[in-house]
Amino acid sequence: MRRRVGGVLAAAAALAALLLAGCASLPSSGGVNAGSPGTGDEALELDLQAPSPTEGATQEEILRGFINAATSPRSNYAVARQYLAPEFADQWQPGEGATIDRFADRDTLRVDDAHLQIDAVPAAELAANGQYQAAQSQAPIQLDYRFVKVGGEWRISEAPAGVLMDESNFSRVYRMHTLYYFDRDFRFAVPDVRWFAGRESAQTSIVRALLAGPADWLDAGVVSAFPEGVRLDPDAVPIDGGVADVSLEGAAAADDELAAQRMRFQLKESLASVPNVDDVQLSLDGTVQTGALTFSAITDPTADARAVVYDGTTFGRLAGNGEAIEPIAGISDQVAGLLPTAAALSPDAQSAAVRSGEGDVFLVRAEAQPVRVDDRDDLIAPAIDGSGYVWTVPADAPREIRVSGPDGTSVAIQAPWSAIGIAALALAPDGTRLIALLDDAAGSRFVAVAVGRTADGAPQALGSVQLILAGEAGEAADVSWLDQTTVASLTATDGGSGIVSQVLGGLATRRDGPVGGEQLDAGVSPREYRVLTSDGDLETVSGVGWQIRASGIRFLGSQLAG
Repeated sequence: MRRRVGGVLAAAAALAALLLAGCASLPSSGGVNAGSPGTGDEALELDLQAPSPTEGATQEEILRGFINAATSPRSNYAVARQYLAPEFADQWQPGEGATIDRFADRDTLRVDDAHLQIDAVPAAELAANGQYQAAQSQAPIQLDYRFVKVGGEWRISEAPAGVLMDESNFSRVYRMHTLYYFDRDFRFAVPDVRWFAGRESAQTSIVRALLAGPADWLDAGVVSAFPEGVRLDPDAVPIDGGVADVSLEGAAAADDELAAQRMRFQLKESLASVPNVDDVQLSLDGTVQTGALTFSAITDPTADARAVVYDGTTFGRLAGNGEAIEPIAGISDQVAGLLPTAAALSPDAQSAAVRSGEGDVFLVRAEAQPVRVDDRDDLIAPAIDGSGYVWTVPADAPREIRVSGPDGTSVAIQAPWSAIGIAALALAPDGTRLIALLDDAAGSRFVAVAVGRTADGAPQALGSVQLILAGEAGEAADVSWLDQTTVASLTATDGGSGIVSQVLGGLATRRDGPVGGEQLDAGVSPREYRVLTSDGDLETVSGVGWQIRASGIRFLGSQLAG
């Protein structure tokens, strides 16, 4: 019969946690979702230090010590392996990922005289390749640990692969790194956020993951400069004088200068978050790639910082003082003539997707007549991508996306999600990713998917794998890209609104929005949201509150960076 040993183990855990934090000289407050994720420059370059097993320790103490020691990846988890039986110490595979749980909900039960079981309530999971995914269920998972006596001392003889770590320790032990792939035209560098533990070998983990390919959810929308079958040989990336030495075998493109340049760029950008790496030396099948790195791709697209608005008369960009709207040549008059209720502006401001007063969506281009592209009922605000394709979908048919090209052709694209409705969608500036805010019975649900395109850039499908983002109780309202890696959603709540921002493949944060928030534009900076309320006030963040910057606004448009 199983019996709970949580009380004894919890007391030991609290003491061990204090000792662990003291040894590491790191703060002990905060959790995965407590604040903004640290950037590469902000992360502390310290490994947690864990104590070795003590003489006469009980099974419960050995288990707790092992879990704590697994927060120190130094020397391939050398301290954690001391808690394992010798024959199992070499078999245990901590690199298989992590279960991130809530420590307060962790429960330990005794199954028999040499078998303990931990019931952990998952907050998130980390795959072996560093992909982070928030938990989709709060059901506990069972982790089994078995024990044997070694020289009269208890040691663990069986344990799950990977590590168990609470939210607070995860944010200290694992560091966020951004790998880069490309859109199909190699114009944009597309970020792929991963998490790796330990600073001794982060560069090796990054290169291995980079060669293995993009995250599952991103795969359909991006390409890599590295051909299939290429491998790291030797299987490590040494650093000498700030230069990471990457030696690859099986590249098959060593004589292709452009391909080699793209590889070097991809490596350099992906290793930029490693503090002691300033440059990369690439060897392909034994040949060092010399000369200057001349290839580049856009890593940080920018857009005009002014808000795009419509006040019932003029469509255009709002002046900094909020007192005037500057029309956009060739576009504004046509948009206003449609009595618009929503609009999205292309990166070059030469075309726009507009929902008219009658609810139809038009493609508006400078020096051309508006073209109706979708007349279905109950269309949400449209989106437009950098290639001029207009994206539309009915609010009550969230899977039935239609993409209309500048040449007048349209294609139906089936979305991979299921939901009651859809409130908003937005494309990444690079055109490789789409975010959507979905309506479910319990509130809003936020997802990201990859956009698959043909060789000439036409959208043809959405990836079958969704990246599930943070949800929020309330009525789904709007979404926006903050930057290339971070997105935000706006949800109406009782008496106000809530904004959730999340790194794609990373952590989420929440803040209160203004009362009556209906539309969101977060494209200026990750800390400067603009929200349009039901009263027609455009409000921005001011200190810890919200300040009205303009009034009498009918809708807040979006403009894609490029």
